[in-house]
Amino acid sequence: MPMNYVSPITASSALETSSHATVVARLGREAPLPYAFDALLGVTPCARSVSDDPQCEKFAHTLGLAQVGLVLRSVRLTSGRSVSLVAVPSVCWRDEILHARILDLKLAVELAGRRLVLVPESVIRAEPRLTNSLLVSACDSVRVTPRERLILLSHLAEVGGSATLEVCAEALADSADAAGAVLRLVAERVLTIALDRPIDLNSEVSLAAWR
Repeated sequence: MPMNYVSPITASSALETSSHATVVARLGREAPLPYAFDALLGVTPCARSVSDDPQCEKFAHTLGLAQVGLVLRSVRLTSGRSVSLVAVPSVCWRDEILHARILDLKLAVELAGRRLVLVPESVIRAEPRLTNSLLVSACDSVRVTPRERLILLSHLAEVGGSATLEVCAEALADSADAAGAVLRLVAERVLTIALDRPIDLNSEVSLAAWR
């Protein structure tokens, strides 16, 4: 997107013209499972932070699951608790031996005092949440200036805490990538956006603290 003034008219098409939308269209359901899983966790409201899970990895290695495509993540929740989440490729559910070992992994981790949740690949790749998550994740590199942040947060506070993506983008008319800047703040968990339908200019954006 060119580095120039974005009028309200062009702001209304910012999402469609953004290079981030192109990236997401190319990935879609073909995104590698680790990328898709991390993108999904990145927009999960109750997840405060996501990291690798060395303890779970040790158990998986012991059980011969190191090379089967599991994606192991430690997630710190907004409640302060931490849980292990494991993305399980669909092929693992269809293999009786791997299926049994994965259940053994869950048991071993929980006997060690930590909750483990198995997340099937089919759940991760469910639409429209996957494409929405990938779109938000693709905006992670968008730079949002302190001024832009203040303008948008103030605007949302003035209108009751939520507005459409189009209205939010128009509030940042001077931004190089107005829609991308809004989604960047969603990635930072400063804002939330409706994920139950494909993200478009009518999607509701809200202040996270007001949800």
